[in-house]
Amino acid sequence: MMDTMKPPAATTSAAAATTSDESGRRVLFVAYHYPPMRSAGTQRAAKFCQYLPEFGYEPQVLTTSAFGNDRQGALGDAAIRTWEPVGLYRRWRNPAARQDAAAAARVRTARPGSWLRRWRERLLIPDGQITWIPSAAVAALRRLQAADVDLIFTTSPPPSCLLLGRFLRRQTGLPWVADLRDAWTFDPLDPELLRHPFRRALEERMEAAVIGDADLIITATHMAADDLRRRYPAAGQRLRVITNGFDPSDAAVLPEGRLFDNEGETDLMPPPESMQLPAPGEPLRLVHTGSFSYSHPLRSPVPLLTALKHMLSDDERWGQRLRLQLVGELAPDEMEAAASLVDANMVELVGSVDRATALDYQRRSQVLVLVDHPRPWPASNAPGKLFEYLSMRRPILALCGAGEVRRMVTDLDAGFCAPPSDVNGIRATLVEVWNRFRTGALPTCAADLSHFHRRDLTRQLAACFDEVLEVA
Repeated sequence: MMDTMKPPAATTSAAAATTSDESGRRVLFVAYHYPPMRSAGTQRAAKFCQYLPEFGYEPQVLTTSAFGNDRQGALGDAAIRTWEPVGLYRRWRNPAARQDAAAAARVRTARPGSWLRRWRERLLIPDGQITWIPSAAVAALRRLQAADVDLIFTTSPPPSCLLLGRFLRRQTGLPWVADLRDAWTFDPLDPELLRHPFRRALEERMEAAVIGDADLIITATHMAADDLRRRYPAAGQRLRVITNGFDPSDAAVLPEGRLFDNEGETDLMPPPESMQLPAPGEPLRLVHTGSFSYSHPLRSPVPLLTALKHMLSDDERWGQRLRLQLVGELAPDEMEAAASLVDANMVELVGSVDRATALDYQRRSQVLVLVDHPRPWPASNAPGKLFEYLSMRRPILALCGAGEVRRMVTDLDAGFCAPPSDVNGIRATLVEVWNRFRTGALPTCAADLSHFHRRDLTRQLAACFDEVLEVA
């Protein structure tokens, strides 16, 4: 899922190796989504790599070179970056990428709905990144021949990384831990999987092979784990859940307050009372960071924008009450849908910004907006953005159906929920947000969030590695 925010600087694998114990174990860490690529998945991978050395594991990252290298040397210099055809395609179609390879991580080449993208989705199974696997497999086997790697870890999406992990497991006999950040054939990210029965049947067979061969399977939500447990009963004892999370240390731009420390300090960022209220006469600021259809083809801000248009049409005072800031890259049709609200000064299109700036927009908001894509079943994913929002201690307006996001927002008393395609429901919820704000009764998540800290989540990952190696 693409995201507007760049990943933060973190410890390199090489630097981590110098701080880890000589007897530390080494992990071949296969992550297609890795800095400098702009994708929500980079956060999980980058933070695991940053903190793993604290728990005795040195990650050797294997990733794509299609999005360039980390020019600041903060993350990418020690990674093995291998070629894939999409890199040539980007340089051909993307003038910015010809001047700067890293620009391919910032400037989009194929737009959703384009004929080239449609054919790629139909022909390249299980995903467009399958063309990266041959060069990645060669590089991985070359690295594993050094005989100093203790286990293999692959994180997906893309699911093709799981196929690579299975291949390496069979070729080397090394223990393999498979991380599914999102469900594969259940609640799929790619809607094409639902439209083509043949393709779905083929990918279900691939999924079954992966689940059967992995020494341990990690999911990011209990709902995804429950689905795998139901469909693959034999894998039940090999399933673990490690959620997404956040890291307060990402941000010098975050509000004042104590950071989470090694002693387990639970006074995380920022306290609820730190919210910056609008000055008299200023509107209530709602902020959404990230992209919509560029992250998922079915995710859209149009119902939210339509609800705002109806409110403004009924009562012009809403233009002075609410201000929606969209921080991230929008598709042309999304910008067109927002145009009249921009003219009315009710919506501000900020555009794509770096991660630190996006976090600062979150900090200066009064309400944070999360938009999920609609589906006819409960959603199994809880995106990293949700945890980032929770860490800000701001009320969340989650446009979502039944599933993990609604459950978390409700259980943590973290905000409001409305169906993502229900214009009238969104409108009624916006009115409720305003009324609760006027009376000083906006909900804020006051729960202890320490178990969502990236360091603690990495501790759980290291425990999974320990478990696999003890068995091996």
